[in-house]
Amino acid sequence: MERNMSLIFLVWLVWLNGCFLLEVDGLNAESSKRNRVELPLRSASDLGTFGYFVSMRIGIPPKKYLMKLSTCTVLTWIRCRNECKNCSDTRFYRPNESRTYRSIPCSSSFCTSDLIPSNVNEVCPKPDAPCRYDHLLEDGTRLAGTIGNDTVTIRMRGNQKVRLENIPIGCTEEITSKFNELDGQLGLGVEYQSFAGKALRQTNTTSFAYCLVDSWSPINVSGYLVFGRVDQVPNMQETDLLVGHWTWSTSYHLNVSGISVDGIMLDIPSDVWLYDPNGRTGGMVLDTGSPLSWLAAPAYDKLIQAFLPSISQFPKPKDNQSIALQHCFDSTTGYNETLMPKLAIHFGNGAKFEPLVKSYVIGDDVKCLGFVRLDGVPTSNIGSFLQQNHLWEFDLFNEKVRFAPSTCTSD
Repeated sequence: MERNMSLIFLVWLVWLNGCFLLEVDGLNAESSKRNRVELPLRSASDLGTFGYFVSMRIGIPPKKYLMKLSTCTVLTWIRCRNECKNCSDTRFYRPNESRTYRSIPCSSSFCTSDLIPSNVNEVCPKPDAPCRYDHLLEDGTRLAGTIGNDTVTIRMRGNQKVRLENIPIGCTEEITSKFNELDGQLGLGVEYQSFAGKALRQTNTTSFAYCLVDSWSPINVSGYLVFGRVDQVPNMQETDLLVGHWTWSTSYHLNVSGISVDGIMLDIPSDVWLYDPNGRTGGMVLDTGSPLSWLAAPAYDKLIQAFLPSISQFPKPKDNQSIALQHCFDSTTGYNETLMPKLAIHFGNGAKFEPLVKSYVIGDDVKCLGFVRLDGVPTSNIGSFLQQNHLWEFDLFNEKVRFAPSTCTSD
């Protein structure tokens, strides 16, 4: 498995550096904007769930689907009914109704090696049988189905349309949890067969970016997902993006050096921030698929200890309905964001990410610290709550991630 993953990322890096090496020097602001594909990115709060989604049309004739954004997932999938006849739910993806859908054989190298991050089912009853996957998401949801290529049509800002061809789509016929609000998930993970990899190749660019509006924004307020360079904004910082040969992982790992609260660095063991590619442990990733931020126990314990003096001045809630969040308080009397400590995540090159207080002290009348404790030596993450109201740009050619505060609503 590890050898195959290494080969996958070697191909990815050769592809990035090979396909674009001759073009990067010639790219300027005008050509970069010309190649840029930008589509609205919205909070799903009005739909009764967390996360962010884009709207896209899949197949020919095209049908509209709402897709949740995930930077830790390679597989792009949709709730599906293969060979469905007389189905009443029009939101299901039906590959047999698309003229451009092409099944991927289980005997193909695409199925046996390229899609390893998606936990491809190794059973191949005959060479032309469909490639099957059995995939486990971060929240424990299990997905199973078949994979094929189809056409994706994106309506950008200004109603211009862009068509991407031969995009791998998972037809998910089995799902172990409710996923009724959105139709599927858009995989932006670090893999050249992910939607991000395909979109970058077909738009002839080497970077993508997203800007997350406030997580409680109504559906008519949108941020954006961009394939191509974005315009520079004030207070832009950058740090190393640990991808490819650094991790052999499909997630976007960051070069974290520590966490501070009110300017004081917490005494967290440095190995918490080191990713071990062999054991797939440690480190920190950017994860839009998870609203909460998950921290390894040594980091979580020190962070809570630093916040307790501030949150303990408020009464505990009479009824805390949160299962995942343990440190909550009643904020109906005397609460003000200025009473909360300032959190910062520090990176190895000196860059510093300072999220808004509302991004880590979350809730209405009952507020909680938006962090979850992970035992062992897991990979920590920066969830979508922490990332909101910021622009994040992933420069895969230079292996950098850039970020800056933003309302995300400007054109």
